[in-house]
Amino acid sequence: MTTRPPIIVSAPLRILQTTDLHMSFTGYNYFGTQHATPSGLFGLASLIAQARRAASASILVDCGDFLHGTPLADEIAQRDLQPHPIAAAFQMLDYDAITLGNHDFEFGLPYLAAALRPCADRIVASNLRKAPIENLANRWKIITRDLMCSDGVSRPIRIGLLGFAPPQITDWSADKLDNALEIDDAVSAARTYLPQLQRAGADIVIALCHGGPSADGQAYRSENPAAALAALPGIDVVLMGHLHRSFPGPDFGQFPQVDTVSGTIHGKPAMMPGPHGEHLGQLDLTVVLDAQGRWYPARHHIQLLCPGPGQVSGPGDLSARLSPVIAPAHRATVARLSQTVGRSPVAMHSYFATIGLDGTADLLARVQADVVRAGLYGTDLATLPILSSTASFAAGGHAGAQNFVDIPKGPLRLRDCTAIAPFDNRICAVLRRGWQIRDWLERSATYFNQLVPQKTGQPLLSGRTASYHFDTIYGLDYVIDLSAKPIVAGSMAQSAPRIRDIRLGQTLLNDDALVIVATSAYRARGGGSLVRAEESDIVYTSQIGLRSALQDALSSGRITPREAQPVWRFAPLRVPVPALCRPWPHRITWRVCRM
Repeated sequence: MTTRPPIIVSAPLRILQTTDLHMSFTGYNYFGTQHATPSGLFGLASLIAQARRAASASILVDCGDFLHGTPLADEIAQRDLQPHPIAAAFQMLDYDAITLGNHDFEFGLPYLAAALRPCADRIVASNLRKAPIENLANRWKIITRDLMCSDGVSRPIRIGLLGFAPPQITDWSADKLDNALEIDDAVSAARTYLPQLQRAGADIVIALCHGGPSADGQAYRSENPAAALAALPGIDVVLMGHLHRSFPGPDFGQFPQVDTVSGTIHGKPAMMPGPHGEHLGQLDLTVVLDAQGRWYPARHHIQLLCPGPGQVSGPGDLSARLSPVIAPAHRATVARLSQTVGRSPVAMHSYFATIGLDGTADLLARVQADVVRAGLYGTDLATLPILSSTASFAAGGHAGAQNFVDIPKGPLRLRDCTAIAPFDNRICAVLRRGWQIRDWLERSATYFNQLVPQKTGQPLLSGRTASYHFDTIYGLDYVIDLSAKPIVAGSMAQSAPRIRDIRLGQTLLNDDALVIVATSAYRARGGGSLVRAEESDIVYTSQIGLRSALQDALSSGRITPREAQPVWRFAPLRVPVPALCRPWPHRITWRVCRM
């Protein structure tokens, strides 16, 4: 065991983080008619100012997905506002470093470059390249802070920063990138640039990762490599995003080397403050200087701070300076979303999405299938059965108890379409065999816990999988047996199948059966790790996105909402029938009621 040299002094360093802002400035709910709970960058501005004032030394960073994700972002992109409001906000709040997420590429590289030009020196993108040796932005960055040490002397510390985006961006946004971007494996990029940071004099290194920990985090080109990055010697802190979750907290406890209470991965401080400006992450790090002049982290404490009602001021009064810029786009967005695109003869909601009854998912499934059917018309594949896979973004869960779609019978407006399909992903047709459908559904069914008959107080949902990674495949009928264990994350190892009795019409789906599945381009190209589709099996990609297709289908009357249609059901748990339930001599029969 290596013995460290004696410690000379200690000092505090405060690390502040935002992530997954998705162009949320005020927390306005564009899917309804009123504001949501306090959130957004305006709400965080005063928290940032307070946190900085209370610390002798601090840095402020963002972990990506800030440019796209609300209807306001679409309106601002159409107006091409310059300087872009989010870049102006980053400058006003004096962010030290920003890394990029997958949704920051939704409007294409030229738009991204123009939007971020005012704060280009703050961007850190270690695994993004435009050419073999030409990076998209700074490969790494070093900032210096003067620390007030325990002996009353101020000393400098050099903080190295690396930034990582999901490699799958080149698949998910292929139509917008035109082969102009290469994305390396995060761990490979880190191993390349850590020596450069060390030679440049970095005392500690922070990884800004637009991803979290995952079961396949050690895999090459993992979408969520945070745990693998934390395991690397030379990385001291990992700041995370992408998964719209909060850490420390109960999430990610199923992964080895993750401490959900103290907020560490492989013993190193890690933090994820959640999306849409709901929290400001504050990591208070105590660093120590040893007798050989080396700094290293010794202790840490993490808080996820929530903005309070009316808390919308900050350095230079961010709200007062940016609200006039944003206001015209905001008003135009609200007016546009109020436009009627059709009518629904039934009310639609997603309250029961997690138990297989969701009228909004049924609607999307039929729209996807309609687009694929038209796209394959006249080809040899048109004779195959067309199924459709959907998952709900609004089913409570990690996004809170108000995260549901609830649309009354009557007029359907653009805001309803946006609520049902928040991301306008293109639609793909994926060629699948019966066994691949079974694997797809088995992976999806990890959404549920294993249940033990006659045991009370068992939670149905595992809490480890977001609702948007729980796929239902419409056009089939199948059974989910919760008495069976879920598959081991990252593999198909399992003692017995959970998915049983898969039927296509009245016929059992054979393992060699060929079908077409309509799904999003995100899912078809590996998003969520539910589908392992080769490019040759992606046989069609639409020219328009799902939300646009939904609007077109509703306005033309080609597809009409209907009552939720059941696709799957839970298998009854096998409960032994007690003696009390056997027939009595007096011909009175008692039966066990099963829900």
